[in-house]
Amino acid sequence: MSTPVKKIVWIASYPKSGNTWVRFMACNLLYGPQESAAALNTLAPDIHEMGAAVNGPAPASLLKTHFGFSAQLPYADQTAAAIYVVRDPADVLVSNFFYSQRSGPQFDASPDAFNRYVDAFVEHRGDPRWIERGMGSWEDNVRSWLTSPRPFPVLKLRYEDMAADPETACRGLAEILRPDSSDADVRQAVQSSSFQRMRDIERADIRNKRTGIFYKPYLQPSIDAGSRFMRRGVVGDGPGRLSPDQRARLRSAFGSLLQELDYSGI
Repeated sequence: MSTPVKKIVWIASYPKSGNTWVRFMACNLLYGPQESAAALNTLAPDIHEMGAAVNGPAPASLLKTHFGFSAQLPYADQTAAAIYVVRDPADVLVSNFFYSQRSGPQFDASPDAFNRYVDAFVEHRGDPRWIERGMGSWEDNVRSWLTSPRPFPVLKLRYEDMAADPETACRGLAEILRPDSSDADVRQAVQSSSFQRMRDIERADIRNKRTGIFYKPYLQPSIDAGSRFMRRGVVGDGPGRLSPDQRARLRSAFGSLLQELDYSGI
């Protein structure tokens, strides 16, 4: 049996850590400015939306996943490199809470609902829904990509560093995806994937009912209620919404990993 060609570059992360931002940036860099989220599912398919197709050939060389890395990951033996996006778990928690409300049966962003979600997130060390779907806890997901020895390069992108200096982050992408990218290519990719630009694309996708990351027919009730995928995108939203006790429990849950990733501000 021949050895599989190592051609897959993963854009990986725990959910709500900035994966969509990096997908847009990577596709803008490689293919020029993108006008809709639907295009990303062709250029950088989401493995979680491929269904039975994961048993066939890889549909593209750039794939998105929220799974941790393991030998059971589809196309794992074809991995050439990975881009892993990591974000302060307090911000991840808050973003996942609002996302759960967006995709849930009813919208309930009350303080009681938020506090129940915090309790579940801390107890399970991640969103229970994602654990049920095989994505692991936040810590398990992060460590699976960043701390185990890998026979391929892994670019770690911190959401916070991307927010502070998106051009440097994009140059890191370029080194893996297209090393001959010019400064102009990098600037275009950054500008075309700004938060405001992605929010404009979300508005257009909703207005035109283009099915993709930002619009799906089953989300119409939460969209009508004002919920959006591109909510705030700010750094530090999480710690500001958590009580001192909740922050302390989150620190205790993730321990040394917070220090390793320089997330000591929770």
